[in-house]
Amino acid sequence: MASIGHIAVGMAAARVYREGREPGWRSMASWSALSLLPDVDVIGFALGVEYGDPWGHRGATHSLAAAVVGGAAAGIAARVTRRSATRTAAVATLVLASHGLLDTLTDGGLGAALLWPFDLTRYFAPWRPIPVAPIGLDFFSAYGLIVSLTELVLFAPLLVWALRTRPIVATRAAAGIALWLAAVWLIASADPVREAVMSRLLREDTAYSSGFSESAFRSVSIGQSAADVRRRLGTPHEEGWFYFDGKAMDTAASEEMRGCRVLNFEGGALVTAREDDACKARGLAPGLSLEAAIGRMGGAPPEACWDYSWSPSHGHHRQRTICVSKAKVAIVVGRWR
Repeated sequence: MASIGHIAVGMAAARVYREGREPGWRSMASWSALSLLPDVDVIGFALGVEYGDPWGHRGATHSLAAAVVGGAAAGIAARVTRRSATRTAAVATLVLASHGLLDTLTDGGLGAALLWPFDLTRYFAPWRPIPVAPIGLDFFSAYGLIVSLTELVLFAPLLVWALRTRPIVATRAAAGIALWLAAVWLIASADPVREAVMSRLLREDTAYSSGFSESAFRSVSIGQSAADVRRRLGTPHEEGWFYFDGKAMDTAASEEMRGCRVLNFEGGALVTAREDDACKARGLAPGLSLEAAIGRMGGAPPEACWDYSWSPSHGHHRQRTICVSKAKVAIVVGRWR
């Protein structure tokens, strides 16, 4: 997310906390900061924590358990400052819990570990209308602007309610809600009109792998077998293989050889290997076939991502990606990139 949605939740929480009265900017800033707090886990990237680890991004800090703990801590702090501990704890818990729940509505990345520490499964919601924001400087691009505007529209009711200074008129509210619902339908659907607008704005340049069809891609669901996906969609244009858990590697391999963890293929042949020296030690070189790579690695990858679309000019395109884990579909990404 571009964080606009999390900020909107914090601003609305400030008004709820003040029982509907207009909050000050300090109050809205404080509650918005609390709403963003679970994303502190991005610090782990610099410390070598992998995305999919329990303490990786969208992991433990995005869980409902962490929300309860954080809410309790906020309640204790409120008692010290002579505020209602119960009210503060309740609102803070809901705000923190909303972060992980909203992240399950995004269309990319990994899901949120809502049930940590009891279950490490990363969850996604059935409906995912929120596009994932580009990372780093890529955020300051045409697509980054579209992502921000999308969130602004989706969370407009919360922002309007949080910032209002006068009573809401029923007729105007009804008209505003109708307009908002129409906007949400347009930006959060796969409607041909919306897709045509996006294509024009982004100057689309999309190419698809042989045998790919949009209807078959739309039929893919979480938990589906990887073999079934390959039968439906054919061979992807590009593949990324990930051996992070090391289960497919023989125990007799040297530490250097075990370091070969990420392989990239294009057109059924190896293109690059992230840990080049470690991969060379296993006999992996550009041009090697998928079957040969499986043999050199001691088995198929525990996790992989398959790209069925790309942009020949490296421009914006309709991303169609399937990620699998342990031979089951874990992520389906159908968005603009």
